[in-house]
Amino acid sequence: MSGEPDIAVPARALGDPARGRIVTALLGGRSIPAGDLARAAGVSASTASEHLRVLLAAGLVAVDHRGRHRFFRLASSEVAGAIEALQEIAPRTEIRSLRQHHVSEELRSARTCYDHLAGDLGLRMADLLVSSGVVSELKIGESSSAPEPFPAGQLVHALRIRPTQGRRPWARGCLDWTGRRAHVAGQVGAQIFSAMDAQGWVARRADSRAVRLTGRGAALLSELEQVTNELV
Repeated sequence: MSGEPDIAVPARALGDPARGRIVTALLGGRSIPAGDLARAAGVSASTASEHLRVLLAAGLVAVDHRGRHRFFRLASSEVAGAIEALQEIAPRTEIRSLRQHHVSEELRSARTCYDHLAGDLGLRMADLLVSSGVVSELKIGESSSAPEPFPAGQLVHALRIRPTQGRRPWARGCLDWTGRRAHVAGQVGAQIFSAMDAQGWVARRADSRAVRLTGRGAALLSELEQVTNELV
């Protein structure tokens, strides 16, 4: 039998500005080499290695070995959700350049939160999923099962949405720090981003976790919203 969770363990691991920048860089869901994380954190390679050791020990990140190289990622979607939630209560950094302003606007517009969409686009997709009956009303931190019978329609077909087996919940309300309400995590959140990425609805930014809606994606998403609104 175990007792209550010891939140001091992850809190200590995150209690350094450089480690905070490292886990934020990993929120995009990609595996990133230590050298790139050192640059993102603004520290030397040796210092980054020590920070990564602390994060590994706390269970916040995991490492994949590819030959002689090590690639780091967040340990789970739950870790990503916790970090995103911390961003809601964290003080905002001061924007000191035009580039920082552009990056901030891009992140607010659309970004990845581990393996699902966040930002304005993520909230837009959440509204569409709820209206279509694919997910029930979203509550932050709460999970829900796939509806039965499972709805069929243009949205489900276009984004290849289907329930799958496994421990991961069908949908979970994940706190969006920019919109201050829930976007969709869980199976359906991951499926939607994967389908939109594979079909060219969104394009990833090379140097951040921001994504943008392509012209094709904008047209198809508007069509889906129109069809859904007509059915509601």
